[in-house]
Amino acid sequence: MLRERAAKPAAIRLAVGGLLIAAGILLPQVFHLAGGRAMGEVFLPMHLPVLLAGFCLGPLFGGAVGILTPLASCLVTGMAMPAPAILPFMVVEIAVYGAAAGLFYSRFRIPALPALLLAQLAGRGLKSLVLLLAGQVFGLPVPAALTVFTSLAVGLPGLIIQWAAVPLILLALKKAKFID
Repeated sequence: MLRERAAKPAAIRLAVGGLLIAAGILLPQVFHLAGGRAMGEVFLPMHLPVLLAGFCLGPLFGGAVGILTPLASCLVTGMAMPAPAILPFMVVEIAVYGAAAGLFYSRFRIPALPALLLAQLAGRGLKSLVLLLAGQVFGLPVPAALTVFTSLAVGLPGLIIQWAAVPLILLALKKAKFID
C-alpha cells in the first residue's frame, strides 16, 4: 500500500512534467510563427512552463523539465530553436529557473513573487558565470555582463508577463486544489 502511494505522486509529477515540457516546446513555436525568432527573445515563452514546473513539482522535477525542454525543443523542431550555439547556456539558465523556483517556493516557503524573482536572478546569474567561463576558455568576443544585460532588456516584456502570470496561475491552481 505504501509503495502505491509513493509511486502515484511520482507518476503524476512525471505526467505533469511531460505536459509542461510539451508546452515549453509548443508555446515558443506559436510565438515564432506569430512574429519570428524575436518574439521568443522578447516574450520568453519557454520560461513560463519551466518556472511552473518548479513551483508545482518541486526543485528536482523543475530542474529536469528545465534541462529537457530546450533539448527536446531542439530535437523536435530540427535544431531551429533554441539555436545550437546558445543551447548549452539556455539549458543552464532554464534548468536553474525550474530548480530554484521549486527550491525557494516548496522547500523554503518563500511567497510566489519573491521566489520567482530569486529564481530568475539565480538563472541569469549562473548563465552569466557560464558565459564568462566560456568566454575565457573559448575566447568569445562578447562579455558575459553585456550579453546578460542585453537579454534582460530585450526580454523585459516576458519578465513582466511572468511576474504577473505565475502568481495568478499558482493562485488558480491552489483554488482548484491542483496544488497545496
